[in-house]
Amino acid sequence: MWKRSEAWAVTLFMGLQSVNYYVCVTWLPTIEVPFGVPADRTGWHLAVFQLVGIVMGLLIPVLLKGDSQVAAVVVASVLLAIGALGLAFAPRLDLLWIIVTSIGSGCSLVVALSLIGLKTSTTEETTQLSGMAQCVGYLLAAVGPMSAGTIYDITSGWRTVLIMLTILAVAQTAIGIIIGRNTEVGR
Repeated sequence: MWKRSEAWAVTLFMGLQSVNYYVCVTWLPTIEVPFGVPADRTGWHLAVFQLVGIVMGLLIPVLLKGDSQVAAVVVASVLLAIGALGLAFAPRLDLLWIIVTSIGSGCSLVVALSLIGLKTSTTEETTQLSGMAQCVGYLLAAVGPMSAGTIYDITSGWRTVLIMLTILAVAQTAIGIIIGRNTEVGR
């Protein structure tokens, strides 16, 4: 599995969506405060982020049907990019951007986990890809919040972090389009 480019694409998709999620969960309230959002409201925004993501994650499987998962990948990933850019450049609409990001995040997780099963043809392949994608993906995710904090310390602002999340979401989109086509890891 570790030598297959398609397996690495699934793994990177898993990792990128995980980085985005964990940076948001870790830093979202802290990101909002300098934009003038009261601290008590940021806690509620984080709750909205979590709840909307769960609900929308339940709806994305509609786009996963068929031979191609490109539509699901694009919807999920592009929403992540739009939400991060919105927070960076139009923070007064913070709740809107949090909801957009949350939809993208919840959908991205479901897409990432679904790709593991959809891109393999045997139980053994699925198990191997799952182990690889989750091991490497969550390792990347563990570095995300720490890196975001370091970037904030260096730049003294969250805009650079939000731009970084946008770039990661664009990369996630590109990787997802490649793997979202009708290809299997085992072939």
